[in-house]
Amino acid sequence: MKVLYLFLFALFSLSSCGYRFEEKEAVRSSRTITIPYIKGDAEGIFTNELIKQLSSSGYFECVRSGGDLILDAVLISDENEKIGYRYDRHGPRSKRRHRLVPDENRRTATAHISLIDGITNEIVLEPTKVFANIDYDYIDSNTLKELVFTDSSGVTQRVINFSLGQLDSIEGAQDDSSPLVFRLLSQKIVEALIYLKL
Repeated sequence: MKVLYLFLFALFSLSSCGYRFEEKEAVRSSRTITIPYIKGDAEGIFTNELIKQLSSSGYFECVRSGGDLILDAVLISDENEKIGYRYDRHGPRSKRRHRLVPDENRRTATAHISLIDGITNEIVLEPTKVFANIDYDYIDSNTLKELVFTDSSGVTQRVINFSLGQLDSIEGAQDDSSPLVFRLLSQKIVEALIYLKL
């Protein structure tokens, strides 16, 4: 009898605390998707990021061929635009010159994507333009003033050593921006495909 009371007490206690016994939700299976060679992606960075983002989304499983869907993408532009400037300085007193020197760029990558049903070959998503951009800073590696400074004890020091990786030459900064801009572009594409509820 005590066991019955204990069982009823536990049952009412659990139900009053908000616990409910429910059936598990049906596990949604991911759709397979094939990504052919992306035209314009010479180094393969965009392709790798797109596969990575699709796979980690939980909605898609990337396969080499025979996918339920085929994502056709073309990288139509990858451009850098100067957006930030500062005055050039000269001499030991860093006298300001009447000349601007660029120190910040915006990199914009644009792709055309379309989605095709892998079984019927019908177009699921008409060709659509998607773009992403990032901003990055850099220093002018051709100017000695940008690369070195003299500390309080008169010793010449390299600026790069003190930048904690935040400053780089224009070439290095552009290289570093590649994975970031293509990751953002890939994330936008994946979000669009998830929104379509394919």
